[in-house]
Amino acid sequence: MSNTTPLISVTMTTHNRADLLLQRSIPSMLRQTYANWELLIRGDGAGRDTEFVINSFNDPRIKYKRLPRRLYRTPNEQWAVGSAHALNDALDEAQGDYLAHLDDDDELLPPHLETLMALLRSGGFEFGWARAHCETERGWIIFGEPPDHTMLQQRNLTVHCAVMYDRRKFGHLRYDTEGTEPADWRLWKKIAAAGARLGFSDQIVAVHYAETHHKQAPRLKFVQALANLIQERGGLPRLGRTALQRGLTRGGPGALLRALRGLRSMVLPHPFGSNAPTSARADRPAGSGEIKVNVGSGLQHRLSPDWKNLDILHGADIRADVRRGLPFDDASVDFIYSEHFIEHLSLDEARFYFRECHRVLRRGGVVRTATIDLPYVLERYARDWSDQTWLRDYNFETASEMLNASFYMWQHRFIYDEEALTRSLSQAGFQMIERCHLGRSRHAALVNLETRPESRLILESVKQ
Repeated sequence: MSNTTPLISVTMTTHNRADLLLQRSIPSMLRQTYANWELLIRGDGAGRDTEFVINSFNDPRIKYKRLPRRLYRTPNEQWAVGSAHALNDALDEAQGDYLAHLDDDDELLPPHLETLMALLRSGGFEFGWARAHCETERGWIIFGEPPDHTMLQQRNLTVHCAVMYDRRKFGHLRYDTEGTEPADWRLWKKIAAAGARLGFSDQIVAVHYAETHHKQAPRLKFVQALANLIQERGGLPRLGRTALQRGLTRGGPGALLRALRGLRSMVLPHPFGSNAPTSARADRPAGSGEIKVNVGSGLQHRLSPDWKNLDILHGADIRADVRRGLPFDDASVDFIYSEHFIEHLSLDEARFYFRECHRVLRRGGVVRTATIDLPYVLERYARDWSDQTWLRDYNFETASEMLNASFYMWQHRFIYDEEALTRSLSQAGFQMIERCHLGRSRHAALVNLETRPESRLILESVKQ
């Protein structure tokens, strides 16, 4: 085992979620920027479809073992410790220097393993975690709090899929198999109590979804997921997909396994790596209309259907991490828009993003950037700080709280004034840069796009 590339063991348990293994969780492992890992999957009474899907990836790093299904006395017990026995079985066979976890319905972003391993090794930490996109009943949030031994005893500060710890020192600890508190949280408390040095990264490394309820028969749901995946990769026409569904449903496990072997290339990592969209790549087909991209749309700020909504979150029209580039060919896009997005990138990341915008825009193409205005924030700090619409959702008591929230909440990385934003755009190659009023533009496609009155700094830049 190399000291520079130690093995990382990732544990997973699953029960009849072949569709999610195929579409979401396992592909996210294959997209990792760090390659020396093993994925130890335990099937908690899982059906044969699960084994077929896992075998179809044909990757020796993925190791599967089926366990008998356990019965639980109450739903709360199943929620709290339902996967603990299976996870402990996986821990017994782990060989890596470091341990991480992936739920079968979650996914790890490409830099997950690399980021957390670097955190532990460079900072001298033994147990660390980062932030994650989390789906809740009220929508999507970014979750993950810095380490605090006292607070960790009172509440969970992270999610299961955003953690890594040193197996050589704490690999003997196991998940509790009884109790009403979540088993992962109790394990974190054990590790902290054992004296682990705790580390934290403010990077977002995972996507944690709300509990997925499978109301359909597992095989039917899997077959539909397989057909959808074929369609995404430009595969079979509708008649062919229908025939495939019928064949798999009636043909039994043998037909299913043959289909998976034949379709293996469709579940391997997308050629665009971390920038793989959730549907076909959004380059302009010959003879089509304008290509308009809304960057950082999230799930709540999507624009009309003639816009391509791009975000790192699952569910966007185009799923990509812009810190690794925009998934478009050179000179293929007409308009790029973002609102309250650029402040979430560091200054260097934003400059790279603007260079990518310049690359993918056609001559005459426009990038419109709407963000917070630093002089306005400072002006409100000096006077009438509480008279702002966005403050209605918060209970700030001082101007200082408001100012610090503007800089540091919501993972803000850099707040611009006009000079700084203009400079970043100029360095990317843009020459015609103009400040605009809220909702107003020289270009019809960019009129009335803003949804937030806090968008006080709006610049439009044209590629010459």
